[in-house]
Formats: sequence, structure tokens, C-alpha cells
Amino acid sequence: LLDSRKTFGPIWSINMRITLLLIALLLQQATSFVPLLQKHVVAGGCSRTTLYEYIPDGMTPEQWKKFKQQEKASEAKKKYGAYGPQSFKSRSMQAFQQDLEKGKTGHLLPVFNAKEKVKTGQLKKEDIPYMQRGGAWDDSDIGKGKKKQWTSADRKYQANEAPATPDWLGNVQRKGPQQGAK
Repeated sequence: LLDSRKTFGPIWSINMRITLLLIALLLQQATSFVPLLQKHVVAGGCSRTTLYEYIPDGMTPEQWKKFKQQEKASEAKKKYGAYGPQSFKSRSMQAFQQDLEKGKTGHLLPVFNAKEKVKTGQLKKEDIPYMQRGGAWDDSDIGKGKKKQWTSADRKYQANEAPATPDWLGNVQRKGPQQGAK
């Protein structure tokens, strides 16, 4: 047998070995992108693999199906984003800004441990900001005490007649909170 070091020289031997190694590595990487052939294929090109749905432990498939139907029905009732947040009744930014400039209102900051302070009598329910208590900006959810007065901008906003406001490009596109609900 021929000794490659004597025949081709030491440099050629090392270069050839590196080249063959790189070619082998590239071929191995290239084959990873080729899909494997499926052995079990039935007529129509579909495999025999049966796909199962996730069913939580402790539930039967019928219970899980009923649970999903209930969830779907409750989600269908919700109108995400149609009127903004659903947990409290807000007013338009325009009406808030006008009252803020006139000094009739101020910024509302959250109260820490509000529920406990109401229970102990340290706070009245109307002292908690409406967004935190899940109420209305005019305190109509409290039922007692002084209700805040509505401005013409509030009435227009509630009736979906808010003045058209331009978006950041200057295009007039929206009229009020209920536009997306139609």
C-alpha cells in the first residue's frame, strides 16, 4: 500500500482530510432538511396516525366537551374592546380634560388596601377611585351621596355622538366608544 504522506506530501494529506471531513459534515447537515418517507400511508395520502385531543385529568371527554361549550358561550357574550374596559363605566377623555382645566376634577390615584379601609370605616366607598372599585365616574354606582354632574361632552359621548377626533395621522375616523360594536 502507498503511504499518503510519501506520495502526496504532509500538507496535501492534511488538506485532503479536512476537505473530506467538511464534505461529510455538509452532507449530513443537508440530509436533515429532507423529509423522511412515511412507511404507513393509506389511500388518499393520509397517515394512519390517530390524533387525540388534550383532556384534563379527572374529566371524561363528554365533561371536557361540555366545559368547552360553556366557555365558548360565555366568551361569545363578552364584547372585548367594543367599549373599552368592561369593569367600570368611564367618560371621554375630552370631557375629563375640560373638567380638569376648569378645576372641577382631578387625577385619581389608587388607594392601597381600600377594601379593608372601607370595612374598618377609615374610608367611604365614594373615596375610592371608580376604576379601582369597578364603578362609574359619576358615582352613580354608589347609590347614595352626591352624584357628579354630566357635561354636554359626557352626554354626547354616552349617546355615541362624540365629536370626530383625528388619529395621529390627522385622519378623522372615530366617533365614539360604540363604533366597534356595530
